[in-house]
Parts: sequence; C-alpha cells; structure tokens
Amino acid sequence: MVLIAVVSIRMISEINKATYWREHTFEVILDAENFETKLVDAQRSEHGYAVSGSPNLLIEYRNDTNAEMQELSKLTELTRDNSGQQQRLRDLAAAMKAVFENDNKVIGIYARQGAKPALEVDDEIESKTVADTAINDLEKFTDEEKKLLVQRDATERKDYHRAVQMLIAASVLVAFLLVIANHVAGREIDRRQKAESKQRDLIGELQKALSEVKTLSGLIPICAWCKSVRNDKGYWSTVEQYVSAHTDADFSHGMCPTCKEKFREEILKANQNPESKSKDTR
Repeated sequence: MVLIAVVSIRMISEINKATYWREHTFEVILDAENFETKLVDAQRSEHGYAVSGSPNLLIEYRNDTNAEMQELSKLTELTRDNSGQQQRLRDLAAAMKAVFENDNKVIGIYARQGAKPALEVDDEIESKTVADTAINDLEKFTDEEKKLLVQRDATERKDYHRAVQMLIAASVLVAFLLVIANHVAGREIDRRQKAESKQRDLIGELQKALSEVKTLSGLIPICAWCKSVRNDKGYWSTVEQYVSAHTDADFSHGMCPTCKEKFREEILKANQNPESKSKDTR
C-alpha cells in the first residue's frame, strides 16, 4: 500500500505539472488572440475616424490601444520562461510602436487637414505594411504557442498513461506480495493449529493419567515389628492391603537375599534340632 501511495503521489505531481503547463500555454494563446482582436479593432476605429472624424471612434481607438498594451505586458509576463517567445514579443513591440506612430500621424493629419489627406496617408502601402508586420509577428508568436500546446498536451497524455501503467504494475506487485504473505501466514496458522491440537491431546492424556493415579501422603502409622499398617478406622492391615486400598498398585511377592539367607538358616536349624533330640533319648 505504501508503494502504491508513493507511486500515486509522484505520478499525480507529474500529471499536475504537465496539466499546468498545458493550461498555461492555452492561456497565452487566448491572450494572443485577444491581442490580435484588439489590434484589428483599433485599426478599424482609426480608419473610421479618418473617414468621419467621429469622436466616439477616436475613444474606441484609444481604449483598444490601451487594451493592446495591457495584453502585451501580460504576454511578456506569461512567457518569461521562454527566451524564443520573449524575442518574438520584442519584435512585436517594435512593430506595434510603428503602428501607433502611423496611427497618430493619420489622426494628426485629419485634425490639421481633414479627412481626404488623412485617408490618403492611411491607405498608403507603407501604412498597411506597418499593420501587417505587427499582425505577422503576432501570428508567429501564436503559432509557436500552438506548437507548445501540442507538445505539452502530448506530454500530459503520456504522463497519464505512464501513471496508469505504473499504478497497475504497483497494484500487481502488491497483490503478489499479499498472496505470498497470505500463503506464509496460512502455513504458520496451520502449523500453530497442529501444535495446539497436539498440545491439547497431550494435556488430555496427562489429565486422564492423573485422574487414574492415587497417591499416599502424610504420616502412615506402621508397626515397628510386624510392619502392619493402621488405617483411618483404627484397624490394622498388612502393607499390601493398605497400599492396594489407597493406590492402583498391585503386588508380586518374592524374597530378598537377606530374608532368603535368614530363611535358609532357620531351615537348617530346624533340621538339626530333631537329631539332637534323638541322641538325648538314647
């Protein structure tokens, strides 16, 4: 799970970065197109003013030119990371300066000489060339941003597909590790269950054996001479009888070497006594 989280964080970061630059480029293109619209509108207002001298058209021209300068400043700020685009904007700024100079020239002629001289200057090839140069520079700038948009869009899609592939690979790896862990855990659980089963069987056998065992404890009153044992009721019995009554032990009788020697001597003495008696009778 940690592996998936790490991969996800890294991939999301790369995708977000690619998405940011794609949206950034798209914003630049929109601003460039807006700039071109304001440029065309300003030239139309300037030409209309040269024809009719309407103050409203002059006001519109001033507003459009102010908007153009604001858009140019914004484009310059947005493309500070791109030296090639910065150079194109400098070329555009120089072309716009020439456009403004030509527009002011036409407006001045109209104020001094009227509409006909102003239109003659405005329709000159030089005037049209100045405006066309600015539009061409702007189109070069926009075309470059569109190329960047295609590249960054491809990068975003590539990062997205790579993220999906890495997440799938990480998921498969985690699943494989979980299967192994589950197998090992299953074997360990089975081993413990068998050990516990054996332990329970052993405990059962021990408990059964203990239940069948009778023990003797405490002081046992026994005769110092005949070795008879007195029971709890005050009766005397042999050792065999006492032990048999208090345990599950059985007896098998035999004769120890000491008793065997003693018994042999007694027999010999008994055999000798009749001979002595017969001699005394004679």
